[in-house]
Amino acid sequence: MDRLCQSFKNLHRTTQPKTTMLVVLVTLIAALLLVASPLLRPYHSSSTHRHARNPSLVSPPHLIIKNACTNTLYPSLCFTTLLSPPPPSENVTTSLHYILELTINRTIKKVATTMLSVVGLFTGQDLNSQEKNALNDCTDMLEQTLYELRQAINDLHKFPSSRGSRHRLYGNIKTLLSAAMTNENTCIDGFADLEECNFKGRKDLKEYLQGLLTPISHMISNCLAMIKYMETINRKVTVIKNRPRLNNMPEDDFQNSWTMKSSDRKMREITHERRPNVVVAKDGSGKHHTIQEAVRMAPNRSSHRFVIRIKAGTYRENVVIPREKVNIVFVGEGMNSTVITGSKNFVDGFSTFTSATFTVVGDKFIARDLTIKNTAGPQKHQAVALRVNSNAAFYRCKITSYQDTLYAHSLRQFYRECTIQGTVDFIFGNAAAVFQNCIILVRKPNPGQNNMITAQGRQDPNQDTGISLHNCTIVAAPDFTEAERANFSTFLGRPWRNHSRTIVMESYLGDLIHPQGWHRWNKYSTLDTVEYIEYMNYGPGSNTSGRVNWAGYRRNCSERVARQFMVASFLHGADSWLESTGFPLSDAPQNKTGSHELSSLSSPAKNTKPPRKRTTMYTGVGKT
Repeated sequence: MDRLCQSFKNLHRTTQPKTTMLVVLVTLIAALLLVASPLLRPYHSSSTHRHARNPSLVSPPHLIIKNACTNTLYPSLCFTTLLSPPPPSENVTTSLHYILELTINRTIKKVATTMLSVVGLFTGQDLNSQEKNALNDCTDMLEQTLYELRQAINDLHKFPSSRGSRHRLYGNIKTLLSAAMTNENTCIDGFADLEECNFKGRKDLKEYLQGLLTPISHMISNCLAMIKYMETINRKVTVIKNRPRLNNMPEDDFQNSWTMKSSDRKMREITHERRPNVVVAKDGSGKHHTIQEAVRMAPNRSSHRFVIRIKAGTYRENVVIPREKVNIVFVGEGMNSTVITGSKNFVDGFSTFTSATFTVVGDKFIARDLTIKNTAGPQKHQAVALRVNSNAAFYRCKITSYQDTLYAHSLRQFYRECTIQGTVDFIFGNAAAVFQNCIILVRKPNPGQNNMITAQGRQDPNQDTGISLHNCTIVAAPDFTEAERANFSTFLGRPWRNHSRTIVMESYLGDLIHPQGWHRWNKYSTLDTVEYIEYMNYGPGSNTSGRVNWAGYRRNCSERVARQFMVASFLHGADSWLESTGFPLSDAPQNKTGSHELSSLSSPAKNTKPPRKRTTMYTGVGKT
């Protein structure tokens, strides 16, 4: 992402994040245990890729396998993955279900053996600290891939016999598989960053890892294609009042599926009405002085919300919500009062992935009324404020840095009434992420840089990921003056991968937006396969007459298409994690735009009008 890394070339970093021989041994043991897990049924041990280039060597496949594999992007690999045919069954759906489970299980085995090869690089190669850091990221991502694939297997085992609930379970499995595929890209990205900086290290590591990880990505891609094929057979969508509803589900039931769980109905008043489980305070008035200490003391894999109240103050620490810390809630005392700040960055030796001030991996995380900052500054290039690898929701939070501010890495994410500011690719990643009623502030970049608001990283056409900016306000930051803006171009985004997907709808676009709107990124994407949409925007930057002429760009779309990128369709999961937050959210085009007054952000041009107020829905469908 515009890697201007001259100051990094002579860097000698003396610290490493966490890799020790003990961790390596634990990883080896964990990988072996996963291979031997009961989840993995005993099948023939034929190599997955021995005949990948010659499918004629494979026995004539079962008709269902043939149909399933023919619909994938990598059919030869699909056939060789499924060397053992499924047991006879008169139920096509059951057989496809079995084939998908078999394919995921064999992908798990491939990931486990690949992780052993990657871990072996720590002891078998002469690596410098930056290369070890990048390999650390790879092992983390492979571990996360194993976790997400096993979660997908668990969801498959929950499949109901009736068809009424399958849509949600299919959606959840697609989300997990999409995240698992994203992890492999993240591993390669770390070495690509070093390569772009002309880093003096081993030049063959990236190619070697690509050789190891590409088959995994292709196997996961085949799983996603199978689910799409299963959906074409099983899912019936009925349209009532121009809104799709699921499998003849009554309209009232569709609305009720978006109501809050009774135990969480007071979440939106949590700051005052709900007693926190623990309080963090800099002045000693709470149980803990640091946020990380409170996270460490939280229960593992909790089935209930664990609320951490963070009193006003500036907390200079890099906070991590690890995978085992589920259902954690952060409640600050206001985005101008509770501040979490750090300064890790790429130039000082941290990978983009590990530079985050605040990292969320634990599932079903919620935060509200606080600020997350990376203070490294534009000269330090990649410096992430917030990285999220989980289902998470943020309400009235401020997220601020320069390059790569918000890393919406994977899974489902919701940002409501947040303020996000940065310069280059400052909202990026491959989550399914909705930003609703947010303020997007563009800052002054380094000389020679262009501002890119988004960089979405969807790699496969069957991934259910993308960035949706809905009813947002996109303007210059107060300190990015009109005179300075004349020297820099600002674009709504650029495609990070071949199937990058971003929609900007019903949003106010300030006068700093370049007439072309979007910028190409030749290294990463082909412009005929991306999906970029603008819908019902307004303001001086919303004129689409001079926009790019990419095959994958649309100046407008139908309301039906726009609904696909709103909360209910884009983020709704099998376990109702989002609606239980109690955050306000909107789930329909209003044909009314804006929700923020510009006067407090920057001075709008004289020929523009401030955004109009709009109605708000608090549980997704029912109005308050």
